[in-house]
This record gives sequence, C-alpha cells and structure tokens, in this order.
Amino acid sequence: RFAIILTHNRPQLLKECVAAVAPQCDTVIVIDNASDPPVRAQDLPGLGQVAGCVLGIPDQPPNLAALWNRGFDLIAGMDHDTDPYWIAVLCDDALIPDGWYQAVVDAMTATGAAAGCSNPFGHLHEPRLKTAPDSDIMGRMPGWAFILDGTKGLRADETMKWWFSDTSLDFTARQAGGMVMIGSHPVPNRLPNDFTNSKPELAEQAGRDRQRFAEVWGFVPW
Repeated sequence: RFAIILTHNRPQLLKECVAAVAPQCDTVIVIDNASDPPVRAQDLPGLGQVAGCVLGIPDQPPNLAALWNRGFDLIAGMDHDTDPYWIAVLCDDALIPDGWYQAVVDAMTATGAAAGCSNPFGHLHEPRLKTAPDSDIMGRMPGWAFILDGTKGLRADETMKWWFSDTSLDFTARQAGGMVMIGSHPVPNRLPNDFTNSKPELAEQAGRDRQRFAEVWGFVPW
C-alpha cells in the first residue's frame, strides 16, 4: 500500500496528513511542489513509521495531473510483493480517519473497481459502484483523497493542469472497472479552493481545464 501526498507551503497540515496515513500503508511519497522552505523528510515524524521519501518537483505553475503521474510512474517502477497494489492519492489538507484505507480497499476488492473513495459529505450508504460518466456531483471521486488499483496503469490527463483532472481520472477509472464510493470514513478537505481563490493564474487555468474536459468527454458534468 502506497500513499502519494501533494504539498505546497503547508508544513503543519502536511505533518498531520502524513501522521494520519502512515499507520495505514507501507510507503509514503511526499511530492513537494515548490514549497519555501523545501519540505525535508526529517521534519515529518510520520515518515519514521514507514518507508518514505520526499520528491521535490518545483515546476510552476503547478500541473497536478503531471505531479500525480510522476508519483504513479515512480511506484510502477518499484518491486511489488502483492498483486494488486494500491495507491492512495492525498492533498496535504486531507485528513483521513482511522480505517479509511482498509475500508476503501475492501470495497474495491469486492467490486473489482479500479478506483475508490469515501463519501466526503458523511452520507451513510452501502458501497456504490459507478461504471459510466454522469453528472452526479455528490457522487464524484473527490480529488483530495482517493485510491487507485496500481495494476490498472491509470494515469491522469496532463492537459487538465489544475481542475477537472481528478474527475477525468474518475471517469477513466469507471471505464477500467469502476469507481466505488463507500458511505463511511469521510475525509475533510480543510482548505477547499484555497489556492484557486488566492491565485488568479490558477483560477484562469481552471476555466481552461473546464473547456478541455468538455473537449475530451463531450460534456461538462457541472
């Protein structure tokens, strides 16, 4: 079990994110996107519990899909003791609860899904498997906390650099076996839209990404 955490200038939130996921997986990869000062592994006590590393990628403006793919490619090149293997993808402001990783993987295993997540709104329900794109915003895979079956070889579309790459990956996973959402273990997104609202260049990129999503999928779901 792997975890990839993307971070930028959120040292305290990153520590809390690492501390929450480390007991639930085997390897944690922190992708530091131009933090100032740079993230250091020795400043993340949670990394002492598992194998882990910090990968510095200072590319600006950020391309979230490209950063995810760097992590996926790194993990794909490693030796894996089990088949399948799992990759959790987290933003640094996500705080997963105890048991989240296992609960999502159990649902993915039971349904054969290529991706999985928990309902971010705390709505209780049985696992829901989706195998086709739709316009259900309440049932989409949240971009700040999800898990992929690494053996499926899924990659994010790097032409969507800031927004919509998560939903595009969700839809791709649905076509590769499904995306399952469990109705427990909600993961809060503690600073939603923080960078989008504070950096005009990212808000502008979000608009371009919306247009690109429509070109790829033929519609915009919301």
